[in-house]
Amino acid sequence: MTGTIFENTGLSVLVNQPILSTRSGGTQYSFTKELNEYTHKRSAFLDYDKALIELKGDHLDAEDWVEYGLGRDISAKDGGLDTSFNGFANNIEIVVGGLTLRLGPLLGIGNRVSAVHAVQDNTVNPPTVGDRTVTTIVQDLDSQAKYGIIEKVISAGQISTADANQARDAYIDENNFPETSQGINSMGSGEGITIRLDCLGYGYWLKAFVYNQNVIAGTTQISDKIEAILTAEAAGNAIISTDYSRIAFNGVLVTAYENDDPYGLTMIKELVAYGGATYERHLFQLDQNRQAVYLQKPSEWVYQYAIEEGVIRTAAGAIVQPWAIRPGRWIFVTDFLTGRIEDVNIERDPRMVFIESVDYTAPYGFQIEGSKSNTVKQILSQFGMKGLVS
Repeated sequence: MTGTIFENTGLSVLVNQPILSTRSGGTQYSFTKELNEYTHKRSAFLDYDKALIELKGDHLDAEDWVEYGLGRDISAKDGGLDTSFNGFANNIEIVVGGLTLRLGPLLGIGNRVSAVHAVQDNTVNPPTVGDRTVTTIVQDLDSQAKYGIIEKVISAGQISTADANQARDAYIDENNFPETSQGINSMGSGEGITIRLDCLGYGYWLKAFVYNQNVIAGTTQISDKIEAILTAEAAGNAIISTDYSRIAFNGVLVTAYENDDPYGLTMIKELVAYGGATYERHLFQLDQNRQAVYLQKPSEWVYQYAIEEGVIRTAAGAIVQPWAIRPGRWIFVTDFLTGRIEDVNIERDPRMVFIESVDYTAPYGFQIEGSKSNTVKQILSQFGMKGLVS
């Protein structure tokens, strides 16, 4: 067998222009021979979690990534063109000899900013502190055109409105464009140029906007509130598909009103933590088309693993390549406690592993972290947040 380890696996990394940018920067790139290292993590929550990619390049490549690289769409594909990872470049590191240049994180930008504060009145003795107040929002449209809308709500403490506005303005002035940092090492790094990409799945863009809803009072069903949050995202960056057909019904009722400036990702995590009407766990993920998937945790195993063999197979026996292992699935360990009858309740069988996360390291390394459901978490979430069942 000839070729690099990446060529032999059939894996390639596809790079496209940023979804949310007016910047140009060439057409689609495909990297296989240029790959030095590749790892990714997929998790039961969000699915595509993060990836670390190291490329070999030249000076033109380095300049291209510095000028246009942040936010680029990154996909890892196998020989069958199945997607093993999809996300965006959140951090970039360029190593040229003894110089290291770092750009990002992209989501560290703040180009739509407000400040929360409690108004302090120092004209009376003793000074008084008023209710929670939010300043008006300021925006940097040039930054938004290049990188997308990234909202930040800063906490300014107990100060006057004028001081809160000053803190808000200072924050956006310092954070409206990506942070850069450099390092110089006299020992150098050898020949060639290395480009390292720290990527996140698109689900993390849910923390780039604030979700408030102060029009509708009362309660709403969890599945409807999830759609409302995604609709709010669509009104801004519109990264996530507006096809909500894969959001399963969940009739647990939660408060519809939100006015404390929670980030969208925070709200989704809280809603997923509720579980269902009988406290069964639910999952929220984005697929390769950035379509939201919300469904009950599965109750049947689809993978099997033999300790002696050391590979993952489907229930039918076909080998699953390590880069294609999906989180949020059950694995049955076939050669452990072999005399035991399979338990009707999959949660009680110690041979069953629920994939919370899978870390893949090219070419064939993988590590799976498993768990079982904890119904208490769902019960406490519902009681603590006053969930009801319709």
